[in-house]
Amino acid sequence: MPFTFWRKTITGFTLLAMLLGGCSGAGGSNEAAETPAAKGTHGMPQEASGEMTIAVSRDVGLDKLDAGAYEGSMDVHAMIYDGLVRYGEKGEIEPALAETWDISEDGKTYTFHLRKGVKFSDGSEFNAEAAKFSFERWVHDPSNSLAVATAMQTLEAIDDYTIRMTFDRAYYPLLTELTFARPVRMISPNSVEPAGDIKGTFVKPIGTGAWMAERYKADQEAVLVRNPNYWGEAPKLSKITLKVIPDPQSRVLALQSGEVDLAGGAMGRLPLESLAVLEGDESLNILRSPGTSSHFLIFNGKNPQLQNLDVRKAINLAIDKQSIARDLMGGIGSEAKGLFPATVPYVTESNSQGYGFDPEQAKTLLTQAGYADEDGDGIAEKDGKPLSFNLVLQQVDYPEWKTMSEMIQSELKSIGIGVNLQVLEPNAYYDALWTTKAYDIIIYRTYDDAYNPHSFLSSLFRKTASAPAAAWSDEQLEEMIAAVLASTNEAERQTTYDAIFKRMKEEAMFATLYYPEELFVYNKRVRQAKAGHTTFEAIRWNELEVGR
Repeated sequence: MPFTFWRKTITGFTLLAMLLGGCSGAGGSNEAAETPAAKGTHGMPQEASGEMTIAVSRDVGLDKLDAGAYEGSMDVHAMIYDGLVRYGEKGEIEPALAETWDISEDGKTYTFHLRKGVKFSDGSEFNAEAAKFSFERWVHDPSNSLAVATAMQTLEAIDDYTIRMTFDRAYYPLLTELTFARPVRMISPNSVEPAGDIKGTFVKPIGTGAWMAERYKADQEAVLVRNPNYWGEAPKLSKITLKVIPDPQSRVLALQSGEVDLAGGAMGRLPLESLAVLEGDESLNILRSPGTSSHFLIFNGKNPQLQNLDVRKAINLAIDKQSIARDLMGGIGSEAKGLFPATVPYVTESNSQGYGFDPEQAKTLLTQAGYADEDGDGIAEKDGKPLSFNLVLQQVDYPEWKTMSEMIQSELKSIGIGVNLQVLEPNAYYDALWTTKAYDIIIYRTYDDAYNPHSFLSSLFRKTASAPAAAWSDEQLEEMIAAVLASTNEAERQTTYDAIFKRMKEEAMFATLYYPEELFVYNKRVRQAKAGHTTFEAIRWNELEVGR
């Protein structure tokens, strides 16, 4: 995955967005007129059942919340817009706007049977033509790297409630791509001007989701209300206000004062050093849930010293992953074993084995590789060259990486490996990762939920037409990744993933560190706070209730 696309995706995980028809132009502090939450046709209660205020770290960009684009908050995309299918526990594909679907034997033709009686929030009908309109607005954009776009050959509305897509190749994660928060979700033809024009200008977010925009003030707040036409079970809340509070400590204070009812997750991360204070506050509750990403070290395969398998294994064995999770991260997460945590599809206990922590074995491996500290400076040498590496990191997006890297530096020094830390600004960091490869070792994180394992493996461990694999380059691994992506058999896919994870472990292609958890803190008046299955649907918003 090119960096430009991935950065757009990652940025969306940390934003929220919202817009209302009537906003003038893009940007600025435009405030839309209010739309009353009327009684709907799907059991919507007449009276408001409660309101909540959520702290978010930055503006949600509602005036740019086009379902077919990559701007605005992914979280709000998922609240306003539905997809044909949704991402369930551990990647289970569940019905959404498509009730059922058929896949041809060769894996190249998908036929979706749409839910009947669904309306957009403006009252217009959702049908096959509306679904076709949604896809046609973006599917041929050459900058889009989704297989839904790059492999699609035809898109047909067979009848009012059936659409068919044909592709030039089999690609099993296609259904998973259709669960993404964007750009695959359904938008009303009335969201653009001229209405129904696939090249029309986006003017307002109109979806079939449980929520719709009421008002928006850039860099201050965005307000969502229940969609009276929602086809599913109506939300318990009548209104959610997304309040922009950029400073993490200010979000903590806002929770304690009752200014906001909930904060945390990618929408507005809370500082771990404040966790004890928040846990001790009798007015607050903590919601923790297993994450789907991991933090790990990438090795530069062009470094001659890192080409030695025993050196790579020694680095893995020298790092105390349990201590990272327990001591550095305050127990908000767990030690990493394999590249992905058990919440990711195709990851099992047997195919996700790490190296553990054994510094003495690490020293033995270095000796076996011909390294010894000949001059007594604490750093092992071979042929007069010290065993020393530059470890590149950034702190802006992941401030914990500095402390984590300092611990790694100390642990590797204890077995005779020197580490020089290089802290870069984000742009320089990502340039080193994706373009210049100006590092020996670099700390990174996997993608989240629906992007794992297929998209991350394909992006980091497969070469492109113009560049080698971004992480470790291994021809056998690349062949297996290509095979698993094209597989149409579930059992065969699991077997191939087992082989992929085994190969990565045996070759010590990276050093795993830590599986983070998602952390939310909420006011005790909030009830039924439950974690979702993706970072862009981290909370089950429709189930939340508030009491006195």
